[in-house]
Amino acid sequence: MIKRWYGSLYLKLFLSFLAVCLLFFLGLALFWNSYFNDLFYKDKKELLLSRAEELTQVLKSQQEGTLSNRELRFGLRLVARSFNGQVWVADPKGLILYSSSPEWEGHTLPRSLDSGYAQALKGGTGFLTGHIGASDGRNPDNYLTCYSLVNGQQSYLLFLHTPVNDISEIINAVRFNIWIPLLFSLLAVGLILYILSRRLAKPLQQMNRASLALAEGDFRIRVDAASEDEVGQLARSFNFMAEQLQQWEDTRQEFLTNISHELRSPLTTLRGLIAAMNDGVIPKEDHPRYLKICGHEVQRLQRLVNDLLDLAKIQNSPDPFHLTAVDVFSRTRDIIDLLAPAFDRKELRLQVWTPEQTEKDEPLFVELDPDRYAQVVNNLLYNAMQFTPAGGEVTVWLGTEEGRFLLKVKDTGIGMSPEEIARIWDRFYKADASRGLPSEGTGLGLTITRHLVTGMGGTIEVASVHGEGTEFTVSFPLFR
Repeated sequence: MIKRWYGSLYLKLFLSFLAVCLLFFLGLALFWNSYFNDLFYKDKKELLLSRAEELTQVLKSQQEGTLSNRELRFGLRLVARSFNGQVWVADPKGLILYSSSPEWEGHTLPRSLDSGYAQALKGGTGFLTGHIGASDGRNPDNYLTCYSLVNGQQSYLLFLHTPVNDISEIINAVRFNIWIPLLFSLLAVGLILYILSRRLAKPLQQMNRASLALAEGDFRIRVDAASEDEVGQLARSFNFMAEQLQQWEDTRQEFLTNISHELRSPLTTLRGLIAAMNDGVIPKEDHPRYLKICGHEVQRLQRLVNDLLDLAKIQNSPDPFHLTAVDVFSRTRDIIDLLAPAFDRKELRLQVWTPEQTEKDEPLFVELDPDRYAQVVNNLLYNAMQFTPAGGEVTVWLGTEEGRFLLKVKDTGIGMSPEEIARIWDRFYKADASRGLPSEGTGLGLTITRHLVTGMGGTIEVASVHGEGTEFTVSFPLFR
């Protein structure tokens, strides 16, 4: 549990934002600290540097013999009084030779000046702040120290100290007034980051739980998608995916229910008739008649299985079509000629309308699978034949429009309601037999037709008026 908590996105977001804010506030505090240090110490540093230059000339005069040691000490005291501090002159070994305070002469430099002593030996000039100690060991004041190297006949290390207790107190007060607001600001920012991180991570955690629920088969799960940011868009996409999965699951369940019903009906009929003939319930002289019925049911089962296999091949095969340039006018006429006797037997008038150029035998090519195209035309014509009563009319129109080949199949049959039009592409959907003509198909014909048309790059549309007839329009781009 602890490991999972440490690895959570919420904690990573919170710690990342908090680390950035800490670095920002730390940099801001260091900047203001450095700024106020330079501001308050600026005058003191300039004064010490000018006095160090004066003392450098004094020490060179002492080395040249124009100034005695007594006069040097007197000069050191005068300079020290000008900035209310102390002046030390030490040799390269760190021994104080001359001082504005005689008690320091003969002592070594305090350890607190080690870094300045090392820099001065290298010829550097700089400043230090801190305690320089006292010759008698008493608790010293806080000093600003300027160090430099004086070269001549003999090298000296020059240290000028001025007390800065008043400045230190001001700087400490300023630091307090900087750090306290920064600390409270950091706490406030931390609280805001905590809330924001929770808000960012919450929908992701919901989607994680919802994903697990989807994996277990609960497709009704949804996540909150109230925000308009990227996380909200992701949540809406997740909900859309869940809705699609729910629809697919509903379709799958409906498919299983339908196919179970479609298989059960002929199997029940076959079982009942075979059992009746075996038990002698049906007289032997009637057996040929009932065997013929059994044959029809077997053919119905065979059509159903073939349609299911065909639909599965179209939907799942990586390349179910063998496309080639097809002369659609010639191919369509051949298909219609084969079906013409069936229309005659059902007492239906079949009319074919084609453009004038086909009379001059000018071919029109479309890139199609010839067998699959024949299947499309057969399905549409059989569908029109099935739902058009005797004496009706079926019209086939062939033509071109805006660079596309059009095939229209129109009948004067029973037509469809808007509700039926919305469902005719569903698998196993059949027209209501109570409206007139019973359906002898498997309910897969139009589903297969639509997959075939779209798979070959075409479109199919339907228009129907209840009681007046139906028109299907198939369109394919012309072959260039």
